[in-house]
Amino acid sequence: MKRGFIIVLLLCLIATSKPVNAIAVQNEVLEDAVLSILFPSINNRLYKMFGPGEQYNCATITNIKKKYNGTYVFGATIQLIAYKQDQQPPYTLVKFNFSNDDGEWSIRSVSKEPIQTKTTSLCRPPV
Repeated sequence: MKRGFIIVLLLCLIATSKPVNAIAVQNEVLEDAVLSILFPSINNRLYKMFGPGEQYNCATITNIKKKYNGTYVFGATIQLIAYKQDQQPPYTLVKFNFSNDDGEWSIRSVSKEPIQTKTTSLCRPPV
């Protein structure tokens, strides 16, 4: 009796743990899809700001909001760490504010600040 109860309990735990992992992976895939749409604009702006040779890592969506109910109009904030190859800290934390008010995603504002970090390799890689 106890053995059957333990087996049923383990099966329930296994069955309920898989959807949570699947949802997390799906959210990462959706984040990667949005970032891939925005990367051409990000790359152009980084080139204008820093010149050739600028690299970045740790791109992430820090905020995304629907602006108007019943529409596909959003505002999003993307941040990343920019640096030159073989550069020692401080690196640059760059935040991009995007909007698609007019149907196309465009950068509304950019801010940058120096940050002290030892590495940029601890970021989530694309799925």
